Amino acid sequence: MAGRDAAEPQGVQRAYSPPGLEVSTNAEVEQGLEVFHGDDGLQVVNFGLDGIGGESKSEAQIKETERKPAGKKLWLIIAGVVSLLVIVAAIVGGVIASRHRHTSSPSASSTPSASSTPSKPSSSPNAAHERSGIGVTGWWTSSSSFNIRLIYQGQDGNLRIMGFHSGDGNWSTLATLKDTSAKQGTPIAASCFNVPVFYFTPVTSSNNYMQVEIFYLNDQDEIQEWVFREQQDVTSSSAQTHNGSGIMSSKGWKAGANSRLASYWPSVIYQDGDNLMQEAYCANLTWNQEKVGLKCHEGSAFAEIPYSVNTAGSGGERIIYQRDDQKLHVAKRANLTDELSTDAPPFAVPADAPMGAFTVPRGSNAPHGAMNTYILWQGDTGALQMTWEDDSTGWRTSSTPASLGSPDNGTDISCLTPTIWSVTSLQSDYGMARCYYLVDGHIREVHYDGSNWSVIGNVQMD
Repeated sequence: MAGRDAAEPQGVQRAYSPPGLEVSTNAEVEQGLEVFHGDDGLQVVNFGLDGIGGESKSEAQIKETERKPAGKKLWLIIAGVVSLLVIVAAIVGGVIASRHRHTSSPSASSTPSASSTPSKPSSSPNAAHERSGIGVTGWWTSSSSFNIRLIYQGQDGNLRIMGFHSGDGNWSTLATLKDTSAKQGTPIAASCFNVPVFYFTPVTSSNNYMQVEIFYLNDQDEIQEWVFREQQDVTSSSAQTHNGSGIMSSKGWKAGANSRLASYWPSVIYQDGDNLMQEAYCANLTWNQEKVGLKCHEGSAFAEIPYSVNTAGSGGERIIYQRDDQKLHVAKRANLTDELSTDAPPFAVPADAPMGAFTVPRGSNAPHGAMNTYILWQGDTGALQMTWEDDSTGWRTSSTPASLGSPDNGTDISCLTPTIWSVTSLQSDYGMARCYYLVDGHIREVHYDGSNWSVIGNVQMD
């Protein structure tokens, strides 16, 4: 990247350790997810059987009936039985017809749905602020299991960390951060790394903890850092955890008032007051700032994802942003010291369009560790569009199912790409290919399986 020392050795950015390390007992935290089940369309039909019956007869009428000939009485009984059979047949026929209409209805779909009717935002302090940013990060714990950490701002202004583990499928609140001084409606970005893996030290039962890095703005639009460190082996009596402000918070680096944020460790992307892209990156035990020099549309969305499996460890990334001509641009670099270059034809998107991106390794045999890259963005109609590259064909764009909904006005889309800095590296698997955004004030979680999108549901707030 321009302005950086080309002789800077690759990997120096790993030498970072926030101050304030504390020793405490780390409690196991249950994690999870609320899943929406779509309306199956079945209805309970009241055919009015409770009301079957005639009017009460007077004593005179009863006596008159008793005087009628027995033959006529028998005829009336037979007629009554026939009438009852007709009524029963009509009821059964109606039920069968109703069920047939349901199964053949063109509106029936196997696509999961978040809800049949829009729900109102909750007034609980735990509910998301109407303009809350969403930061999401995570890591593979094995070839088939993973953890997700999601950060949002509650209606009380406090940031909250939500945890999810694929083993139990539930979301839970890990921490409420009450001393962050985050501004209302702050953008949020998150990334993470396993500390011993990042520093190339042995992973042991007492030295195996993930560090979640949270970035946001205060009322002065200064970039703030919060460190949340969690021990992975809870059987250890010397669990090293930390929950507090990071050293970037004291730097005083100011973002533009409408800046959004993106992060993939060890980098953070934001926009300054002149609408120029800025990058903060971790090197030599501290944070450094570099003006990237790319002109952005004011309020541009940002996404930061690995460029390839082979280059991700040395800062090889794709950075996606909206240029000052309002076109979405994909830039790439092979390592942290390289200048950014164009990686895809720019394409037009609405001004200030929310956008998120994620990437999945194409496969173990893919040349140079190629990645499948997906960009989710909102079009003029409010519907979500996907632009992607997953083979040699090149970049393509298509619509997404209407069931995904539309992000609330003025909110962002955050997509999940797991960290490379974990005990288990990136997997060529779509289990973690998820995006998050606000719909009717609730954080919606959607999943892409490599072919189709589906709605998982709303992230459950405790």
